[in-house]
Amino acid sequence: MLIRLSEIEDVLVVKGEMDTARFQKTDDTQFTLLAPVRYELAVTKFDDTVSIEGPVTFEASLSCSRCLEDFDLSMSLQMAIKLTPKSTLPEAAEMELHNDDLDVYYYEGDEIDLDPFVYEEVMLNIPVRPLCSEECRGICPTCGRNRNIEPCDCPEAPSSLLGEKLKSFLN
Repeated sequence: MLIRLSEIEDVLVVKGEMDTARFQKTDDTQFTLLAPVRYELAVTKFDDTVSIEGPVTFEASLSCSRCLEDFDLSMSLQMAIKLTPKSTLPEAAEMELHNDDLDVYYYEGDEIDLDPFVYEEVMLNIPVRPLCSEECRGICPTCGRNRNIEPCDCPEAPSSLLGEKLKSFLN
């Protein structure tokens, strides 16, 4: 969704949805959005600085990284970013970044497209190793049974010498 900065006097509240088609071709993540991504963002303008804040919600279907079963995940995120004009960007080849600099984005012209920011917020909050539950027991490495559904009588995998040393070090 494009917003025109010249039309913002103080605060502009933008409600919208992002189509799930934008998230279909992601190579490194295995998830499917079940509904459009919804957002209600307050766009605030202070001189040349623009602040975008508000909730972003989505529902996704993911595969558990332990048991490989599909599960649904609903997330409600709080997006908060700050944009400044690209003309204020220092022209130095190298510069030291501070913590405050990591949350700043830059814009050019009079229009800002909100979709890339919403897309980034969703992608950064999809779990890297999704779990259907914290108590998930996973798949047996010997027989391949899902231990959440049926128990198996397989012996525990023998621990390696390195694993034993690591356990003694951590205890």
